[in-house]
Amino acid sequence: MYLFYFLIPRNSLLKRLSPCVIHEILKYVTQYDLVALLVTHSELYPLAIARLYKRVTVNLNVEFANKYTNHRDYIIDNGLTYMDSSLIFSVHSLARFLHSMQTNPALVQLVKVFVFDKCHNDPVVDISVIQAKIIEFFGENSHQINFLHITFIDFSQGIAKLTKFLRNNNIRNRIFKLFVTKTKDLYFPSVPKSLTNLFLMLDEAEMMEDLFDMTKYPYDIFRSLLTLTCNTNNQIGLEIIKSIRLFDKDMKLKLRELTVFHCHKQTFNSEGDEFQFFIDNKINHDDKNLIKYMNALDKRLSFHVIHEKIDITHLSHLCLKIDCVDRCHNSCLCFETFFEQFALFSEKNGGLPNLKSFGLESFPNLEWLRPHQILENVLTPVGSFIRTLTGITKLCIDFSTPGFKMFESRMGMSTEMLNKLNERLMDAFFLCLFTNSHRKLLGGLRTLHLPDFLTSFIYYKPDFYGSLLHTCECWGCDLVLRKLRSMFFPLHEVDQSERRDHEPYGGDDPIAEESAFYLIGYMLGKLQADREVCVPIKEKTTHYANYPIYKGQPHTLHNGFHVKNPDTLEVSEKCTCDLEGDPCGKSPVNIDNLVSTYIVHQLEPIIRYFSIIFFKLDSLMIHGIYYEYSVEHHRLMPIFDRLEYPEEFMAEVKQEVASGTAPDLPFGSFKKSLYPE
Repeated sequence: MYLFYFLIPRNSLLKRLSPCVIHEILKYVTQYDLVALLVTHSELYPLAIARLYKRVTVNLNVEFANKYTNHRDYIIDNGLTYMDSSLIFSVHSLARFLHSMQTNPALVQLVKVFVFDKCHNDPVVDISVIQAKIIEFFGENSHQINFLHITFIDFSQGIAKLTKFLRNNNIRNRIFKLFVTKTKDLYFPSVPKSLTNLFLMLDEAEMMEDLFDMTKYPYDIFRSLLTLTCNTNNQIGLEIIKSIRLFDKDMKLKLRELTVFHCHKQTFNSEGDEFQFFIDNKINHDDKNLIKYMNALDKRLSFHVIHEKIDITHLSHLCLKIDCVDRCHNSCLCFETFFEQFALFSEKNGGLPNLKSFGLESFPNLEWLRPHQILENVLTPVGSFIRTLTGITKLCIDFSTPGFKMFESRMGMSTEMLNKLNERLMDAFFLCLFTNSHRKLLGGLRTLHLPDFLTSFIYYKPDFYGSLLHTCECWGCDLVLRKLRSMFFPLHEVDQSERRDHEPYGGDDPIAEESAFYLIGYMLGKLQADREVCVPIKEKTTHYANYPIYKGQPHTLHNGFHVKNPDTLEVSEKCTCDLEGDPCGKSPVNIDNLVSTYIVHQLEPIIRYFSIIFFKLDSLMIHGIYYEYSVEHHRLMPIFDRLEYPEEFMAEVKQEVASGTAPDLPFGSFKKSLYPE
């Protein structure tokens, strides 16, 4: 490669500026302009190349906010100037980047932060192999990298590669974040000098000893931690916190961020006459001492465990992935007690003004709670705690409900009454915050995430058309349901003997109601589990429209219901999906995208509901669909999904739209009195 530099006069401004001033100026230069600057002057080259390689983010298979139509416009607006990172969006660009480092070893030392975000495999190139080679390459050659994060396609292989990578002395000298699966990985071959972020994912076999004595090396490093994550193979992260031995009971850990995974769970043994904690297959089941130790543990949720070791008043971010499975089996109240005690602590400490972000996640549980149970055992204690918080700006609540909570038809309650019950359930949780005394919370909350809202807060009957998944009366939504019927019905997953294929209510040929639940639910699961906004490693990240989003594997419904044999890729004779013409599934008339717009339409009354309660919301996420407040439209608008159906799609119902009528079907309603026409 030959570089030709332009000659610059000796008395030019560029010659008179110090490197630090030029470095500050380069913060406002785009990725494309930096590449151009590399060839303008020899003195600019080292400064520009250092800026270009300092932070590198790989985002394959991503999409952008609706306002962007191509990669170039997005990179100009949001790359180095906003995300503070060079961006790579294609396998070809990634190959060029890796080739440049392999042929020019000096470039490797310029990379301080490297991030490879979530993606799926490529039909031509095995991305998992590339990821493995990248982490091996940095491990063998880099002496300057501070942070490396790869969301591995092959998770088990990736964890092994990451553990090996973190054992390199040249890596440990610089990194500030450490992922630990065995306690010796914390200090072998050495304790990272700059460690501030520790993720513990330990084997319970190592929990039999008093692990973390902060009065001794190497665990004195805990004093410098800013971020701590505690988890074990069987999700009893509170046991890790219990095992921390402080210098003094009044000298608690002063963290900025804390994440705890803990699930109170017990299972019957084969005889069924006593409880025995489920032990992971990795643990030696013949070790009687270990089994005795595990069974003796008090695995109930306990707020005091955190309070005794962590200075909670100092936290700015708290994420609790906690649950109690024994709530159903043994009427355990540890979940409720945990939040009742937390609420009392918060009230005594001024509402924890330093806490800006709070996240609550549960563990998937097929034994869903009835409305009165979820209200009494979950929503009331959690809501009582949230009401006490005075500084919260971001709230995430994810109960990880795996599917629809469906009542049988013979329950004796109409769909209309069930929808009213759903309204009361939401009011009991969200409207309890809507009081004058809690107006500071309502006005301060800017970001709200409810990843499983349509499955956690809402109960259903088999009557799809009257449910809250069928609230929009537009002809576009009606056409989507007809498309689903023509493309996917009959579903083999729906038992023919159980099918309630009603006579049509109206319209040409409405989809069977069980099939509608199944198909829409399948898409909701994909939106909830697969979607991920590629947020950079920065202090403040709130404007999601400025970041790319990974939407998951394309052609979800096709792969789920048209592919008969994944090995041979044999497809159903009903398949009309254009995989060859639209391999990435980005066409506006792709059925996945149409169903996403359908869900957006059904969410409209819910969005208005939250906009009234949390009147300062900038960002809202429900089931992977992100909204941001639009000054132009004076409302929350979807940023990655279309609000309106494409014109070419709506052409099929042009006459129906012109008639001014609505489909002759039952529709669910939500808080209709709040939104007069």
